[in-house]
Amino acid sequence: MLLAAVAGFITLVAGPLTTTATPISRHSINPENGGVNSVSSTLRSATIYRVGAELVHTAKASLRQGNNELVIDDISNNVDINSIQIGSTGHVTVLSVEFSKEYTKPETLSPLTRKWRDSLETVQRELEKVNVLIHADMDLLDLLTSNKKLGGTQSGLSVAELVKMMDYYKQKSLELNAELAAGNTKAGRLKETVGKLEAQIEEEEKKNTKTSGRLLLQLLSPQAGEVEFTISYLTPTAWWSPSYDLRVDNITEPLKLAYKAKLMQTSGIDWKQVKLTLSTSIPNQGGNAPILKTWFLHYVDPFTPSAAYNSNGFFKSNTLQSPLAALDGRVQGMQLNESVVAGYGSVKIRGQATMDKASPLGDYVSVNDNAMNVTFDIDVPYDVPTNGKEQNVVLKEYTVPSTYQYYAVPRIDKDAYLLGEIPDWEKLNLLPGEANLIFEGTYIGQSVIDPASIQDTMNLTLGRDKRVVVRREKVVDYSSVKFLGNNKKQTFTYEITVKNNKKEKIQLLLKDQYPISTSKDIEGELLDSSGAEVNTETGVLTWKLQLAPGESKKFRLSYSLKCPKDKVVNY
Repeated sequence: MLLAAVAGFITLVAGPLTTTATPISRHSINPENGGVNSVSSTLRSATIYRVGAELVHTAKASLRQGNNELVIDDISNNVDINSIQIGSTGHVTVLSVEFSKEYTKPETLSPLTRKWRDSLETVQRELEKVNVLIHADMDLLDLLTSNKKLGGTQSGLSVAELVKMMDYYKQKSLELNAELAAGNTKAGRLKETVGKLEAQIEEEEKKNTKTSGRLLLQLLSPQAGEVEFTISYLTPTAWWSPSYDLRVDNITEPLKLAYKAKLMQTSGIDWKQVKLTLSTSIPNQGGNAPILKTWFLHYVDPFTPSAAYNSNGFFKSNTLQSPLAALDGRVQGMQLNESVVAGYGSVKIRGQATMDKASPLGDYVSVNDNAMNVTFDIDVPYDVPTNGKEQNVVLKEYTVPSTYQYYAVPRIDKDAYLLGEIPDWEKLNLLPGEANLIFEGTYIGQSVIDPASIQDTMNLTLGRDKRVVVRREKVVDYSSVKFLGNNKKQTFTYEITVKNNKKEKIQLLLKDQYPISTSKDIEGELLDSSGAEVNTETGVLTWKLQLAPGESKKFRLSYSLKCPKDKVVNY
């Protein structure tokens, strides 16, 4: 086994010295001097960052006075060796440290893998039985055919005996062929099941690699006795991402926000009854101060998915907005995606049975708003297997005062959207992440929340509401085309109807627009705005409405365009 020597410095937390790690050959171990003392470690706590985690283990070992070699097992199989720190209760000097993977350790199968392997063995045994029956029927058919030929060579058979023999051959042939057909069909289904189980086991075994790591320490102990060690290190094989549940029971009640985390780890060791802390920071981001370079501008496609993420894979600020923000950008924070169905993993708490939904922790989580990050300390010990599967944890639940209003842009979208305005949202310590939308008890879709905003109020799009009806129709009688010399003048008139079919009154922000000319050859004029607030620079019209239950209102928008008759304009 190749042992990688730790480069850098190893910090001895409780000892008197800080020493440089030096390479040690495994062949230098001398069994005559007592051999290598090997002990297991116990994982006590894990601080999970957005990318990576810091794991803290403890171990006990009996040392003799003078030089000692100690192997500490059951650590992660992927370790940042420069981050390893070792502390002890005695004045023990760490002379050197080596890290290696423990390939000879027996594999520990997960309960799911064991279950699938048992199922595979059962199906394979059944397939063997079916194959035996198939071969038996084939042998009988061969024997029957041989007897038929033998009987055909015999002479002196009466007609009655010949008919009886033919009926026997026919009946037995039909029976055997029917059994063969059924057996082959059953064998085909069993083979298909075997293939699926083998593929599932192969996939699960890849996720459940139980190859752990180990540390080989060269120690100098001033006296003999039992020593307790604390080992901490960074591993890149664990991470967490935030997600949210946004629940609106009624537009007259506050917004309910559940702050959740999706945990994943593939460290090679199962975390059992471990104290977890979730941190919003990312370790190993570099220790050098940033230097500004020339900032070049270029065109980007705002609808390209890659444009919404930075190099770390997180959402960029103000890149994901509601499609309704196309007019003036006021609706920020959410992008509705109704095609995504929320899924939940499973997690165990203190040996409880597996849960189908995110585990509610409630008062067991304390939030610490530090100078550089925010941490969530979970007081309930957790079991997190090393399978890379997402496990959901509810970190905090908030009842958030919010103001609701509906928002509609019928020129772009025929539906009305419910918006929630949240003041003082900075206090919630939100991070970019997915959000499940539950409106009046019904799951209506999934969105992305982006708190990277400098506004005092966060606007959240909480989904469509079909009970607020918005229609925009062209009024043909007030729309026309006239030719004036080399020019043509077109008049466009639209009637907008809104109706509240809900049982309570609502606030509605209604927007439309007329085109703004960027050429001296094109003249545009707003003819009728029905009392809307008009932004002459952007051409956006805004109506702020209050609709009683069952109430409807109508508005008219009319504008004209004058341009050369041989030109085509994008209206």
